[in-house]
Amino acid sequence: MTKPITKITIVGGGTAGWLSALYLITFLDYKAGPDKPKCNITLIESSDIPTVGVGEATIQNVRETFKSLDLDETEWMTRCNATFKIAIKFVNWLGKNDVFWHPFNELPEVNGLDLSHYVVDKKLNNPDFDLQSYHKEVPICLAQKSPKLGTEDDYKGKLDYGYHLDAGLLATYLREKAISRGVNHIVDKVQDVNLTEQGFIKSLKTENHGDIEGELFIDCSGFRGLLINQALGEPFTSYADSLFCDRAIAIALPTDDEKDGINPYTTATTLSAGWSWHTPLYGRSGNGYVYSSQFLEPEQAETEFRNFLGEKASNVPARHLKMRIGKNRNAWVKNCVSIGLSTGFIEPLESTGIYLIEMGIQTLISCFPDQTFNPIFRNQYNRRITKFYEEIRDFIVLHYCLSQREDTPFWKANKNNSAIPESLQEKLEYFQVMSPNLDGFETHLLFEDYSYFCILSGKEYLPKNSLPILKYLDVKEADKTLENIIIDAQKMQSILPKHYDYLKELHQGKLENFRLLFGQKSRKPSALVTK
Repeated sequence: MTKPITKITIVGGGTAGWLSALYLITFLDYKAGPDKPKCNITLIESSDIPTVGVGEATIQNVRETFKSLDLDETEWMTRCNATFKIAIKFVNWLGKNDVFWHPFNELPEVNGLDLSHYVVDKKLNNPDFDLQSYHKEVPICLAQKSPKLGTEDDYKGKLDYGYHLDAGLLATYLREKAISRGVNHIVDKVQDVNLTEQGFIKSLKTENHGDIEGELFIDCSGFRGLLINQALGEPFTSYADSLFCDRAIAIALPTDDEKDGINPYTTATTLSAGWSWHTPLYGRSGNGYVYSSQFLEPEQAETEFRNFLGEKASNVPARHLKMRIGKNRNAWVKNCVSIGLSTGFIEPLESTGIYLIEMGIQTLISCFPDQTFNPIFRNQYNRRITKFYEEIRDFIVLHYCLSQREDTPFWKANKNNSAIPESLQEKLEYFQVMSPNLDGFETHLLFEDYSYFCILSGKEYLPKNSLPILKYLDVKEADKTLENIIIDAQKMQSILPKHYDYLKELHQGKLENFRLLFGQKSRKPSALVTK
């Protein structure tokens, strides 16, 4: 009879550490039956090591994760100054003051074919056709509308949505929840790692609490990789040949939400050696410059970024961050699993940082070992995590490799870069012939056909010819579908509240005002619906 894991030790706090701790305590203890084995979870973090916390935007998947953890949406959103996110707006990626969008959505089918094929056909036959017109979210974003009426249950809205949030406040909130459910919290420094003769981690030597033992260790120590890299020597695989950005500058700015409103989208605007993010929170905005140190020194980057932000940023302090782009060869080694930045990092262009934490811990639950640490679980975990990272890497490279810009050395280098992953190169050859259909590609876990089409159409990388089968089909139904998208957007604009108004009522505990307005006097029990 094998012995179950009864002691888990997590090193590092932040979003990765505390989300891992909360997830583990919830599913191994909080929601487990009374006759199940008891699992003690300890998290060790140092008060001297700040969290990175620059990623303040999420994708829509986090709603299901937070729902499964029994987190009240109103409570955590108000605690973390969160706002809703319906899309990403990309500005000047062609170098023409252009704009394109990547909303949370999918396109309907017409005659058994994805609508994107008809959109391509329209563009090829009419160069003036607006490729952004099939996004019903765009006019709603521009009108600064909320994706929720206020009458819905938690994690349910009229549109699919993610969030913008304060990462530091989120870590604090998750910590409180995890401790309340039984996680043991130790504030101390890990000075050394004690290994067994077989190379497994036996215990952690701390400055003030002696040796802390465990059976399974979770490394959430960030870019340091204290356990996985430093103690166990797992090599790191860099993505620097295809992703040049390795530095970031972060500046938080106050906002006048009542006057200016709150955008329900993230903005990614290109600069000379990378791109700038703008994430609107309740009461402030998160702003950053992700750039390549090959092309700019930190002082040059900060000067450019402050000029971009304008006078409002002149006296605001900036944080400079170094980023380790890539991933460990293996995320699970011996009895140690790395999650978050200690596993790897890909620039936050598509807001995937928290998602990778979620996938790390959820995949661990599905591959959870006993004390024999059967390598089958470890190998399955490592294969899946590698696929997640490689798929996201390819999708981010897609934003750069199609660049035709030569206005700065950085953009010229991206245009001429030949180090495109083979897995992406295969897709690009396919996309020259027909719109994305990823069913035949092995790496397909997060980004759907629609996401690829958003970027490809925004970068003006379309098939050279219409899909041959369209010659045999009546396109009137596709025209009607496009018209219905516009009509649907107009209807939603007319009923959805302003984003700021919704959040103001949320913070003041007055969402009942919206419920009364729309004829629903009380909230029904929560149920997750993605749209």
